[in-house]
Amino acid sequence: MKKIILSGLSILISALTFADITKEVPTEIKNVTIYQQGALITREGNILLSKGKSTLIFQGLPAKITPSSIQISATNNVLIVSVTHNTDYLNKSIIDKELINLHKKQRSLNDSIKVLNNLKTVYSQEKTMILANSSIAGDNGVNIDDLQKAAAFFRKRLTEIEIAAHDIDNNMYDLKNELYNVSKQLLELNSKIDLPTSVVKVVVTSETDTKSILKLDYFIPDASWTPAYDIRITETDQPLDFVYKAKVTQNTDEDWDNVKLTLSTGNPALSNTKPELLAYYLTFDNYYRTSSPGSITDNAPFKGVVKGRITDAETGEPLIGTNVVVKGTATGVVADVNGNYSVEIPQGYNMLNFSYIGYKSQDVPINSGTINVTMSQDEVALEEVVVVGYGVNNDYPGALAGRASGVTISKKKEQVPMAIEKRQLTTEFQIDIPYTIPSDNQSYDVNMVDYEINANYEYYSVPKLSNNAFLIAKIPDWINYNLLSGTSYIFFKGIYQGESYIDPDTSSDTLSISVGRDKDLLITREIQKDFASKSITGSTKKEQKAWTITVKNNKSVPVNISIEDQYPVSKTDEIKVDLIEFSGAMRDESTGKLTWEVQLKPAEKKSLDLRYSVRYPTNRSVIIE
Repeated sequence: MKKIILSGLSILISALTFADITKEVPTEIKNVTIYQQGALITREGNILLSKGKSTLIFQGLPAKITPSSIQISATNNVLIVSVTHNTDYLNKSIIDKELINLHKKQRSLNDSIKVLNNLKTVYSQEKTMILANSSIAGDNGVNIDDLQKAAAFFRKRLTEIEIAAHDIDNNMYDLKNELYNVSKQLLELNSKIDLPTSVVKVVVTSETDTKSILKLDYFIPDASWTPAYDIRITETDQPLDFVYKAKVTQNTDEDWDNVKLTLSTGNPALSNTKPELLAYYLTFDNYYRTSSPGSITDNAPFKGVVKGRITDAETGEPLIGTNVVVKGTATGVVADVNGNYSVEIPQGYNMLNFSYIGYKSQDVPINSGTINVTMSQDEVALEEVVVVGYGVNNDYPGALAGRASGVTISKKKEQVPMAIEKRQLTTEFQIDIPYTIPSDNQSYDVNMVDYEINANYEYYSVPKLSNNAFLIAKIPDWINYNLLSGTSYIFFKGIYQGESYIDPDTSSDTLSISVGRDKDLLITREIQKDFASKSITGSTKKEQKAWTITVKNNKSVPVNISIEDQYPVSKTDEIKVDLIEFSGAMRDESTGKLTWEVQLKPAEKKSLDLRYSVRYPTNRSVIIE
């Protein structure tokens, strides 16, 4: 019997020795790779592991994680056995008194507005009754005293009703504005309630007691970056300052606090399925293509501003303070005192959620710029109002206002002054300076690199269309700068000139950027009336046109300017065009384009002449400019 007891005790000790140990792993974000749509988050944490099997828990992660993207790695020969993911809907903070009180106040204001509406209806019915019974004369008429008394009563009571109705309107206006402000505050507070979180459970084994560094990677779609450029020019004989930056936006439900960023030109949100070319069949008057379930379509979600009005389905009254949230984001607004709303839709989202206390919540697909909604009362909700966080339904209203400038990187003159890695399918820009990007759906500037470029400058003008001279900066070997298509912000001599657009999708070795208008170059295009004429010879009509283009350089430095104009090109043998004078311009006979390359010294002025004649039959009409 003793041996049996000892044997059972040994088994128990052995079982306890090799029991599965569960530990929570504290981690922090170390790196973020931001794609043009989405972000890959890298977290790291240290943990002491005992020999044998252990279950490691990563808690408090965003609920928006794409589960299939989760990757785990460990150091010191720790073997990953399994990885599972689930969503924790109970990991929320207790709703504070302020939120509860605001919900109570919202309901109280609604009740007060309804009472005033009912009272106004009663006054309106009384007014209708008085007016309907204003006739007091019987078959024998009415004496003066009775008439005066009746008139005095009508006048007094109708005046009282009008004053009461006016007071009700004023009170309702104040209550509606207060309700709107309370609803906005609720929207803001609700955005701060803890959202549902992801939990990642990892089973590992280790042959010895060891300390291991665990790395957790996961992808979240609610982040993006777009390229942008600051182009600063002081003088055309000096290098331009070319700031290559990214506008980063994230709404991942976790702040990126002082982390290293990598910007990738990739986009994991796009389908990687190659397209299939299907048979193309023709029939009379039409054609058709066969379709297959696997065919790819580009059904892009609506992008832009959605507006509309929200009303009560029963009364038609506006529902002030209705929450309007872009589902799956923190972007939200509340309806104003007239029930109107306007919300900007972030890229990649296509559903609006409408919610209001005591009414049934609605999810409405975004398929146009105007969406009007009628809300029906929720009988269950009217009995008992339960205050919950928006995170339960993946609706995250409220976006914190704010905008931050990126940290300025010192100017560098090298061609590639930052870590740029060219992969097989993408290019990655590794930023050396850590950044803080809050999860508030706002755009933050991240300066990637500042180049000083010895650009070639040239002025360009089309006086027929505009009397302005446009300065063009030509950047040779632009491919070395790894540019992407994006908006550029132009500054000339410290003055903001507006926006332009950089399009690197060109086969030219030189990238041309229009950087603004230079008012120091005066250009005019005037018709020469002395040379303009019309004449008829037999069955032929002849018209002659003539212009003088004058350009003057008011700058203190010499400039080169390319000036373009044109003459008409005939497309029929019945119309003959003769170019009489074009002051030595380069001529393209196929298009009629004329180009002058003009060099101007400081304060120098030059004139260019353009004359042509057009002959055509007198019985035909031709518009000549």
